[in-house]
Amino acid sequence: MTPEMLEKMGVLSPSTKNKILEAFAEMESRLAQLEEEKNDLAAELEETRKKSAVEKAILEAGGRNAKAILALVDLDKVVFDEKTGLEGLHMEQIKAEAPYLFYEKEEKMQGTGMTRGQKKKENEISAAFKKGLRR
Repeated sequence: MTPEMLEKMGVLSPSTKNKILEAFAEMESRLAQLEEEKNDLAAELEETRKKSAVEKAILEAGGRNAKAILALVDLDKVVFDEKTGLEGLHMEQIKAEAPYLFYEKEEKMQGTGMTRGQKKKENEISAAFKKGLRR
């Protein structure tokens, strides 16, 4: 805001002009300060999102201790985008360097459902039910 603009608005007193200009300058500095705080908080939020996404990827990969594995990750090289996800995180390399920090995937044997040497015996109720259904 300039003194010419104040004159167009009808403010003619020099003391009033000075007060308005001081208030305007103070508001501009406060606005700049708030904008800087907003940018700092946005950067902090993005860093927190990236760190959380890396921790989630570590746990999904079978990590035992996310903090210990996170110490091995160079977060400056990792890029997080909400659409594409994590880029630059090489979990296979970390697993090769420190396999003791990850759970080993164990395949559990599943039965076939077949029982050895036992035949199903139909009881009287199931036989009557089948007879009633005519099967």
